[in-house]
Amino acid sequence: MLAASLAAAAPSAAQDSSALARAGTSAIEARRFGDALDAFTKASELRPDDASLCFGAGLAAFMLGRDEVAQSRFERALTLKADFLPAVKWLADLHYRAGRLADAISIYEAAQRRSPNGRELQPQLDEWRKESALQNRFHKMRSEHFTALFENGADEPLARRVVDRLEAAYSRIGGTLGVYPSQPTTVVFYTPEQFGDITKLAEWSVAGYDGRIRVPINDALDQPEELDRVLSHEFVHAVVARLGGRTVPAWVNEGLASVLEPAGSSELEAALTRTDARPALAELHSGFVGFSTRDDAELAYASAARAVRRLIEKRGAPALVALLEDLGRGAPFDRAFHERIAMRYEDFAALVARE
Repeated sequence: MLAASLAAAAPSAAQDSSALARAGTSAIEARRFGDALDAFTKASELRPDDASLCFGAGLAAFMLGRDEVAQSRFERALTLKADFLPAVKWLADLHYRAGRLADAISIYEAAQRRSPNGRELQPQLDEWRKESALQNRFHKMRSEHFTALFENGADEPLARRVVDRLEAAYSRIGGTLGVYPSQPTTVVFYTPEQFGDITKLAEWSVAGYDGRIRVPINDALDQPEELDRVLSHEFVHAVVARLGGRTVPAWVNEGLASVLEPAGSSELEAALTRTDARPALAELHSGFVGFSTRDDAELAYASAARAVRRLIEKRGAPALVALLEDLGRGAPFDRAFHERIAMRYEDFAALVARE
């Protein structure tokens, strides 16, 4: 998908910039986003009027979680080539994930006016307009580290109590990892029906994080332990995104979120004792949303949790945080893993598979 977006406007540059562009594309295909950002940035300096080079730099920066850099590169690409749809899509998605829904919609609407292929944006634009109509009815409440959005003004006391529980999770998780994000995290409360309609997540999903924590809330405080589990899990995803960008393997992300739930992951890991099936860590690098059944998802989460718990037992939470920070700086996962965990990733994966 990433390489296909780049191919949409392949650069016709001088030899040096062409070589750098090829190196950048290869780096993106290999998920070496730090190398890709460096290559496309240098290529853009040689050919500042080439939209595809700006886009390549923006895409790499986006995956590293460097959203300000990504936004400026995508915007520059569109200044140079207003109907460049890959830049339109990625820039709009960046705004959407940051909670700037109106900006995402505006970018798509402008692209439809400028590009003969803009009609392909219509299905997503319809979804975003529907979400915007709902969100415009929402109320907003802020705490020290969270911004809460909720539809019914009468639910403010409930939202306040839920945010208080998030603040408790912030302190507990921060104490474990030694990481206390300063930027507020947005949490959106939905009815169960709204949650399914907006997120399109699998039926087994109980919450989601895509730049904002999204939680279906219905008599939530009747099950405070489950609520604390869900809120903690999703907040860890926010922490991981800020440390490691969007390059963190799903098993690390989901495993850490499970291990740092208030009750830990022992009950979840018990699922591994009921079956001989073990997904390899290599199969758990992509997101877990593709699992169609709750049982498959439970096995994936349990396997990820056990692997992360073993990492923490072997090297401690600071080593795992350092690994995430390396990924955010653009280091390839295998190399960062070897340096921070002091063993090859393949050896660790084999060790976990034998357990």
